[in-house]
Amino acid sequence: MIILKPSIHLKQLLLLVFILGLIASCGKDDDTTPETCTVVTPDPDPDPDPDPIAICNDTLNPIVMLHGALASGDTYATQAMRFTSNDYCEDRLFAFDWNTLGGSGNELLLDAFIDDVLAQTNATQVDLVGHSAGGGLSYTYLSDETRAAKVAHYAHLGSGAQSGPAGPNGEVPTINIYSTDDLIVAGSDIAGAENVMQSGPDHYEIATNAPTFEAMYEFFNDRTPETSEIVEEETVSISGKVVTLGENEALDMATIEIYEVDTATGFRINTMPDTVILSDADGHWGPWQVKKNTNYEFFVQTTDPTDRIIHYYREAFTHSNPLVYLRMFPPAGSTAGLILSGIPEDDNQTAMAVFTASQATIYQRDALMVNGVDLATEELTAANKTTIAMFLYDDNGDGQTSLAIPFTFAFLNTFLTGADFFIPTVEPETVAIEFNNRELNVPNWKSGTDGVIVAVFD
Repeated sequence: MIILKPSIHLKQLLLLVFILGLIASCGKDDDTTPETCTVVTPDPDPDPDPDPIAICNDTLNPIVMLHGALASGDTYATQAMRFTSNDYCEDRLFAFDWNTLGGSGNELLLDAFIDDVLAQTNATQVDLVGHSAGGGLSYTYLSDETRAAKVAHYAHLGSGAQSGPAGPNGEVPTINIYSTDDLIVAGSDIAGAENVMQSGPDHYEIATNAPTFEAMYEFFNDRTPETSEIVEEETVSISGKVVTLGENEALDMATIEIYEVDTATGFRINTMPDTVILSDADGHWGPWQVKKNTNYEFFVQTTDPTDRIIHYYREAFTHSNPLVYLRMFPPAGSTAGLILSGIPEDDNQTAMAVFTASQATIYQRDALMVNGVDLATEELTAANKTTIAMFLYDDNGDGQTSLAIPFTFAFLNTFLTGADFFIPTVEPETVAIEFNNRELNVPNWKSGTDGVIVAVFD
């Protein structure tokens, strides 16, 4: 059954009581002991994976990866797992999160970030990766001679045309990877760079696919990788960040309750969470060891009782993933907050988003179904929209599904969209989601009392 959450005004007090009770119950040897009683705060210096797939090479250059507009560091989750499936140690991979919707001085923030990476790793240079708007930021960063000297190689992914390789005099070795089917940024060769043209990948997919990984790995290391697959591990741990959508503001002391769920229904197997984790001042959480091939719910709430609660559901983990991001709704007055302002808080209906984390959903190329309804329509998922996330809710409150785009999404042309889609909550039921023959099942949480659902296809 669905466990109803307490009133939002009581949440923080009840959560504190719950955590204290959970800690107190550890070590008991009787029938009242919960199945698990772990409360985790981020470890600033966690031990390495106790069962790595291979001995990693800590002499390789650390890699710093920059995402594009409206994205976060988890753009590179699949690539990070491919790197660690080869020679790379997890602690040599870094994602730089930045506000793509406003602000200035990001090149200075990036410089401080790279300095910190060099200090942490005792390396003399990093390899830099920039996707889309992250490519523009990378070129700006590398235009300064002192900053450019900190970068051994630069990978320019699905980003804008440039007159030459990166660096004030084009001295930073540059690989330029683009797709002829990228309808957001028209890629082209860069004179003096190593140019890799792909056909087929959409704008987002150019940053996440296996051929891009292979090209980057060989460019950085002068050899081909052993595999472009994500290799299954016996011991799987996950970690990540809690940030706001769009602005990527790190959220301190966000509470993450993780529940194992029934794959066939999406409902929690136990009433008690498997673990409770608190994010730190930089938004980081974990690491936490998961069961392989097991589905989980991530129930996330911030310290602000007016913030929306989010239930994340993801595909099963088979390889350690350090970039599991849990995005929360941004402040109402922010750019992204205005976009999401129409998401209802209504106990008569479910509000949810479907996020395809490694590619867009493209009309006539991909299949996306929710409760048997085809959402890969031309209006919602035309190729030039590059739809990554689709928000579903009963926009006009009529208890019907029309798939009309809500007003707050009507002026967006890329990445995010919405559709009028009614999911009733009179009785606990499973919402069946299918993307390209991959399935996720989630409960029909009440959008008022219980919060918003995000279903993630990695």
